Amino acid sequence: MKFLFFLATAFAFSECSQILMILPLGSASHKNIITPLAESLGQRGHQVTIASLHAASANASRSYTDLVAADAWNSIRKVTGEFDVFKMREASGGKNVNSQVMKKVIHHLPEYCDAFLRDPGVQDAWRTKPDLILLPAFMNECGLALVHKFKVPFMYITTSGLTPWTADLLGNPEHPAYVPNQYLPYGDHMNLWERTVNTIVRFITPYLRNRLVLSRLDGVVQRFLKDPFVSLSEVEKNVSMVLVNSHYSLGYPRPLLPNVVEVGGMHCRNARPLEDEQLKHFLDSSPVPVVFFSLGSSIRSEQLPAHLRSAFVSAFARLPYRIVWKWEGAPIPGLSENVLTRAWVPQQDILGHEKVRAFLTHGGLLSMQEAIYHNVPMVGIPLMSDQHLNVRQVVNLGIGRELSIETLNSDSVTEAITAVIENESYRNQVQKRSALFKNQETSSLDRAVYWTDHVLRHGGADHLRSAAANMSIHQYLLIDVIVVLIIAALVLLFCLKWLLKSICRAMLFALKKATLKLRKSMKGHFHVE
Repeated sequence: MKFLFFLATAFAFSECSQILMILPLGSASHKNIITPLAESLGQRGHQVTIASLHAASANASRSYTDLVAADAWNSIRKVTGEFDVFKMREASGGKNVNSQVMKKVIHHLPEYCDAFLRDPGVQDAWRTKPDLILLPAFMNECGLALVHKFKVPFMYITTSGLTPWTADLLGNPEHPAYVPNQYLPYGDHMNLWERTVNTIVRFITPYLRNRLVLSRLDGVVQRFLKDPFVSLSEVEKNVSMVLVNSHYSLGYPRPLLPNVVEVGGMHCRNARPLEDEQLKHFLDSSPVPVVFFSLGSSIRSEQLPAHLRSAFVSAFARLPYRIVWKWEGAPIPGLSENVLTRAWVPQQDILGHEKVRAFLTHGGLLSMQEAIYHNVPMVGIPLMSDQHLNVRQVVNLGIGRELSIETLNSDSVTEAITAVIENESYRNQVQKRSALFKNQETSSLDRAVYWTDHVLRHGGADHLRSAAANMSIHQYLLIDVIVVLIIAALVLLFCLKWLLKSICRAMLFALKKATLKLRKSMKGHFHVE
């Protein structure tokens, strides 16, 4: 009876909780991060709504309401054009693609925000006041418009690691001497030059975000809400908690406050039976190891330049393994019989298959987490965003190899895949990391659900907020204390100097007086004689 009463009470509480998750920008994979949380909260009785650019997959749970800004997504694609990382790399002369992507996104960010806020597909989000709002912590600040409108607690959730500005919002320590910036390919043991660059980037990125993102979105939100006093930088200071898509077992140990919670891998799950009979037979009947090749949801394999496509086709024909290739285009001429292509694949179900022994990947964070969860070594081909850092971490952990897109050829692909399959050290290391990743006091998803409920239950999380969050930079870095100590030291030195001078003067005066007295005494003595 007590148990039933507890369930009834929990259900009654959760039933009245409205949770709104907003993703005004980002790829479908970003939505995949929060979807398991939305499903789990919905199954617990919360009324969850996701407002984003992308519709849920056909097999998604219906425990949440899915609002899709289809018009906004079409507008974004018209403005940005075809997102082809390979053409962008070619157009930039092989330079950093990240700068090209950021220029495109930031330049049109106000347009994207305005289109999302006005999209008919998400207008239902404005009609019911939620009890809690969740939104990604970067490039989705447009969602702060709803936080300002409804004046409710909100939480940030990061699609990658903890960003410097998010750490600053909560006063979380992020020492650049050993905490590498997520946009730099550094580890936690940096040399002098790396620490210098890391420090500069650490302190300049929050400033650039304020200038290039928040200040430019202020006008959009002010016009939409007809409120000229909206300041997104002020709105986000009220963030209750940050759920971070990372875990120390896959990265580096670092200090975290109680309102900064690692939930990396909460989308990971055990493999399910494959529904595609041909794919299932291809894997089940394989007498040799299987390689899985996918460039993720944003980058399409059919966009590969001809010379890279030929390199993969040639390498696969030489390999004594079977290959499952996520390929979205027309059939590839001359493709060997050991390769099976699919336009869409259930990635975790394939990675969890016992015959899959290597993952040829672009190095996306979700793909990296899934591969480690399912004990599959990787060959990473980083192309953009945080992929370079992720693949560098794969190499540092000894769970895979890295291929450079600039030097990739048939021989390098063949050698790298053969190495991660035949060299047991990669398999052993990934099993070790997988065990660490899974050996947690609670699962990542359960932690995310618990802390979301915690914020709901207490109307925010001010009791977890560090005083450092409200300190000015000179207070946080103890600059004022250092100044006081320097002044005190100077005053002390001045006083010691004055005291020494006074003592010296007194001694000199006493010495002169004694000398004068002695002279008079001596003079009287000689006069008597």
